[in-house]
Amino acid sequence: MSEYIVAFELGSSKIVGVAGYRDENGMLVVSAIESINATNIVKRGCVQNVDEVYACINKIKMMLENRIAPAKIAKVYVGVGGLSVSAEERVVKRSFHEDSIIKQAHVQKLKEECRAMLSSATDTLDIVSTGYIIDGRAERNAIGVTGTTIEAHYKAITAKPLIRKNIDRCIIERSKLPVAGYITTALATADVVLTKEERMLGCVLVDFGAETTTVSVYKNDTLVLLETLPMGGRNITRDIMSLNLVYTEAEHLKISSGMASGFNSENNVVLKLENNNMVEIDLAKLSSVVEARSEEIIANVEAQIKRSGIECKDLTAGIVVVGASAKLRGWLELLEERFADMKVRMGCLRKEIQAVEKEFSQINDYIQAIALLNAGKEDCTKTPANSTVVVEPPVSQQAEEEEEVIIITGDKKEEEKPRRRGIFGILKDKFGKMIEEGEDDDN
Repeated sequence: MSEYIVAFELGSSKIVGVAGYRDENGMLVVSAIESINATNIVKRGCVQNVDEVYACINKIKMMLENRIAPAKIAKVYVGVGGLSVSAEERVVKRSFHEDSIIKQAHVQKLKEECRAMLSSATDTLDIVSTGYIIDGRAERNAIGVTGTTIEAHYKAITAKPLIRKNIDRCIIERSKLPVAGYITTALATADVVLTKEERMLGCVLVDFGAETTTVSVYKNDTLVLLETLPMGGRNITRDIMSLNLVYTEAEHLKISSGMASGFNSENNVVLKLENNNMVEIDLAKLSSVVEARSEEIIANVEAQIKRSGIECKDLTAGIVVVGASAKLRGWLELLEERFADMKVRMGCLRKEIQAVEKEFSQINDYIQAIALLNAGKEDCTKTPANSTVVVEPPVSQQAEEEEEVIIITGDKKEEEKPRRRGIFGILKDKFGKMIEEGEDDDN
């Protein structure tokens, strides 16, 4: 397999590179996942240190190429997310002189007009159609419908231009890799985690990351709201640092002993610090710190759902949660308490997305990166011309081959040099020569 899609996710906690291909049925197969932990070089979706991010990307590129050899990475897809990513409502209207059949060209022109309406101070990542009103009738798809007036409704996904500019500095300028496409991470994640039925019934996708929490609301298979909150798992870690711990110690304690809800232990925990000193941590105090910040984040998620204008009771498919920070113990339970009338579940990739055996066990730990891979369409690799592997046939087959092979190319014939013969061919020649010499002696 030499045709691979390659994608990079530049997260606040780690940078991930993935490679995969589509099988004969068009299903995605993940071939390789490589990641490097990164702190403070990407913040809230924006590259902060170009040199360090470039070094990580270059290292991951080499690791991926070792896994998919002899293919070499020629271009990549890149995810865009972070604090400044949001969805703006836009409406574009058009009238026809007479009753007309609406075609793809009409719809494309409406989308271009929507893009032209947006401020040049923002970077437009995507234009998502949310429906049409044709002669007063609501239509999900406008193509093929007849009418004299059309009103197109869109969600324009925008971000700060600096996000894409800094990505270009790392990948295009430093790594010398063309970008096959920029993909909105939140939209791509919804495509691989949510089913069409869930988006039709109404649901909320919450991506609880290291420094941001992205909330996406869907109803009638349409994006209703997309907003990124400036808070994530690291806010909880920084609060734990108030217990006189450095960042790494607080992060370790959060993962090992932190609970967002359900604390019922009276025992404290003894933590070994980096300087080999020991400190006793009051678990009740730790739990109160973690729970307080978790409740604040969940309250902000609830506020975004209210902003969407859809009642929680109408989002019957419930809340789906992804993101490494959502693995904090008790966090899902706290969500269930806050949204008592809604189902809450941890998100996972659709079953049709497969992975090679080495990556199968951790495939759901890299949902966002694999979502970018799934959104990619183009082959991102090339195979060097001198990497062709020539396999010689077995000795028995060599013995049966002709000494001279003629290759026909067009109208010309080209003779190759005699191929090296096998052991049986050599013995045959010697035996024949001995017989001829014997006959000469008799004569």
